Amino acid sequence: MAPINEQLELTAHARSVFRDDNPSDEALLALLAYMASSDGDVHERELAFLGRLLPDRRSEDLREWALAHQAAGELDIAFVCSRIRAGADQWTCLRFAARMAWKDGSVDPDEQKLLDQLVAGFGLPSSAVDRVLREMAPFDAAKFSRERIIDAMKDPRWDTVQMAGGPMVSPDLIAVLPADVSVVVRLGIDRIEVAGLGTGGIVARFRDGPAFVSWDDLVSYTRSLSLGAALTLHTEDGRAYHFVDARLGGLAMVFDRLFGGTPMMEAEPTVEITIEGLGLDED
Repeated sequence: MAPINEQLELTAHARSVFRDDNPSDEALLALLAYMASSDGDVHERELAFLGRLLPDRRSEDLREWALAHQAAGELDIAFVCSRIRAGADQWTCLRFAARMAWKDGSVDPDEQKLLDQLVAGFGLPSSAVDRVLREMAPFDAAKFSRERIIDAMKDPRWDTVQMAGGPMVSPDLIAVLPADVSVVVRLGIDRIEVAGLGTGGIVARFRDGPAFVSWDDLVSYTRSLSLGAALTLHTEDGRAYHFVDARLGGLAMVFDRLFGGTPMMEAEPTVEITIEGLGLDED
């Protein structure tokens, strides 16, 4: 989905979404429309999901468009897989599909079968279905507790990234941070504050400016192979948020732990002290 990533870049004042005139976007949108209508109807939460991706369409038109995919017969999985070929993009597609499957509150057998077929077509391990269904399960605030965030921060090797506790100090990051989000860990590079992880989501400076991404809105995250890049976050409305410093690439391991539900390791008494003991400056 390289074309998707080029089209889904967030700007400070413009919203970027999927385009149904782009071949790879078309394949993913067809998949989501088919899944939304697979039971012969389109649940309101499924319709809202499609509406976030295609905000220029009326709800009535979106419903008819989705139902037309179901009426046309079985989805051409080979078509989807032929349009989405890169490994990271396949995982992104799979997570979007799993998110759609959960939208009506449960994953029915037909949706499970479709995910199985998609995984087989991509050549991913069969365990990928269980993984993405677990990652995309309805939001559970307990997964993003202070204790789990601190535990997850132990996974990467933060040789060049500093951690600190306390409230954010950078005005631009404070400006986009919701008032009800409690920041657990602040991250710094060269002792300059660049991001904060909280119980409600992550606030950071991205390529196109500071922004807050809630855990509930985050669908996928892809590791970038381009020079000077680190990680891209993909949200439910089709936006892409690009970290620009490769030293923050370790956040992918943090997200793996938080979303994947990996059992927490036994807490180390020094972690809390270390996090609270470092200071970071505003940019």
